[in-house]
Order: sequence, then C-alpha cells, then structure tokens
Amino acid sequence: MTRPAERSGGALDLLLRINAALAVVLFAALTVVVALQVLTRFVLHIPFIWSEEVARFLFFWTVLLGAAMSVRSRRHFVLDIGMGRRAVTGGAARVILDLVPHLCVLAFSVLLFVLGIDYARAGLLRTATNSNVDMGLVFAAVPVFAALTFVYTVGNLLADVRGLRSGRPPADQPAPGGE
Repeated sequence: MTRPAERSGGALDLLLRINAALAVVLFAALTVVVALQVLTRFVLHIPFIWSEEVARFLFFWTVLLGAAMSVRSRRHFVLDIGMGRRAVTGGAARVILDLVPHLCVLAFSVLLFVLGIDYARAGLLRTATNSNVDMGLVFAAVPVFAALTFVYTVGNLLADVRGLRSGRPPADQPAPGGE
C-alpha cells in the first residue's frame, strides 16, 4: 500500500507532465504563428494583423508555464540565506535554512494568485484589438502560474521534510547564480 507522501509525488509528477505537455503545445503554436507572421509579412507582403498579438499571448503563457516547471525542479526561485554555507550545513539546520525560502515563495504565490484572479476577471471585460482574443484567457496565465508554483513548492517542502525524517539529506538546489 502506498503512503500519501508517495502518492503526492506521483500526483505532482503527473501535474508536471501535463504542465510540460501544455507548454510544449503552446510553444509549438508560438513557433507556427511566428513563422506564419514572417512568411506573410516578408515573403507574401500581406501580413496577418493578428499574428503579432497571438504570438505575444502564446509567449506569455509559455514563459509562465516554464517558470512554474522550474520551481518544481528547484531551478527558479533560489534564495540563498545561508550565504553559500548550505553544503556544510546538515540535517535539521539545512531544512530550516530551506524553509525560509519555501515560505517566501509560498507567500509570493498566494499574493500573486489573489491578485491574478482579479487581473483575469478584469480581462474578461476586454478583447484584444486585432485577434479578438478574450483577455481574461490571456491574463489567466498569472493565477495558473501562481497555483502551480504554490503546489510545486509545497511538494518540494514536503519532500525535504520526508528526507529529513528518513535520514536522507534534503534535495539539492542549484547554487545561486548558476549550476
């Protein structure tokens, strides 16, 4: 029988796969729209006026989905409160040093989710000028990103705590400023 902690890792991995698949589909659509834009503007000299707008919206969604994925893989929000001493810190002290950044990211994602919902609601009253895309759909990327960031950060935090309880070191994060 699987424990809830093991199931949550599977659920998070499934969510990550769905997130990645959606990001890939949106990036492919972005590539097609930009290629079409170049073809119609510079080769055919009959540009589609909607293509630049749609490309921008697809880019916005792709970036935010990718940013959420990097939170899950611990490659995005890195707050080094140990001033580079993380490797020499062991066990409980390391989890405590990791707890502060996790809590900061959680607070940020909650705030962004609340504000993003309001932003998306305001977008429901607007339509893009050239493409007639509902701006609520575009602005919904903000609360989606915030929700994914929250879920992935909670998963990372729980994995660190489980690792501490089982005697394994917490999962490594990249060093600030690179790998």
